[in-house]
Amino acid sequence: MKTFARFLLVGTMLLARCAWATEPSPVAFAKSVVSEHGSQTFATVSYPDRSLIVEFRLEPYSAGKATAVRAFGEITKKIAQGAFSNFPKIKSVQIIGNLSLRDKRGHDTVDRAVMVKFSKVKAATIKWESVDPANIVEIADKHWILPELGTDKK
Repeated sequence: MKTFARFLLVGTMLLARCAWATEPSPVAFAKSVVSEHGSQTFATVSYPDRSLIVEFRLEPYSAGKATAVRAFGEITKKIAQGAFSNFPKIKSVQIIGNLSLRDKRGHDTVDRAVMVKFSKVKAATIKWESVDPANIVEIADKHWILPELGTDKK
């Protein structure tokens, strides 16, 4: 009887551990949101010290500079809203959008075009369903936008 009880206890512990392992992590969640538009989209996601950091290319989501900020806002809205509601231990979410740019001399480079950072406190005050994706950048705790994108935003 003791052997059966031990077997049952070990089996329960293994099942509980497997159930925990199948729960999505903040990293997996963010990667799934970025890759919704196609598996060719690559995101670099990290989770140091309970801060989710997501960096991805904007080209698959926007046709040009005019739509890049709106596309970035749509993805940011999904990631930030979902991360804070599904993972209560997250302290902040930082999202970086990269864009292929051509300088004055005709050289193509991929560089940061827009960045936002939301703290848990600030995110709790936002009514995410009502926010226009084009305005996500302005309501963040910290933000930076490439000057060329700021003039084409509207």
